[in-house]
Amino acid sequence: KSTVFNMLLGEHVSPVCDTAAATSRPVLVGNALRAGQCLEGNLLPEFHPLPLTKGEALIASDTPDNALFVVQHDSLPDHLVLLDIPDVDSIEQRHWEVAENIQAAGDVVIAVLTGEKYKDDRVVSFFRRARKAGRLILPLMNKANPLDDYASAKRHLGTFCEDVGLTPPA
Repeated sequence: KSTVFNMLLGEHVSPVCDTAAATSRPVLVGNALRAGQCLEGNLLPEFHPLPLTKGEALIASDTPDNALFVVQHDSLPDHLVLLDIPDVDSIEQRHWEVAENIQAAGDVVIAVLTGEKYKDDRVVSFFRRARKAGRLILPLMNKANPLDDYASAKRHLGTFCEDVGLTPPA
């Protein structure tokens, strides 16, 4: 998830970990206008916005649960902000609360799935609610195996799309 976020941004802002979820607090990236609006509390009022000065704050356990870290990146247009959030497949209730608040504010939600989590009832339900609320859902499969021409990933994505009510991707 954070890898995709960083690739979209073209810069390493959100921490990435190969073995487990790294982002435990959300981070918003926007241009000067949008970052300023967020820091003033006008974009996501459910959160306490803080400027991100150290990347470690995104994974620190002592950061307040309602923190939203903000980064200014002037290459983004006024109509676009990028958000990276904690995993919605987590057992941590606070991650689900963050995800619900973000999903309510976003227009496009990228679902980064794994072979273990594509059928998780809570995850499917979360994305089904997002779809019903009019959000565009873009499912991506993480850890896909090219040795079988991505057959398992394609099958898992198809199942996820069917369960959520999406038209399967090509």
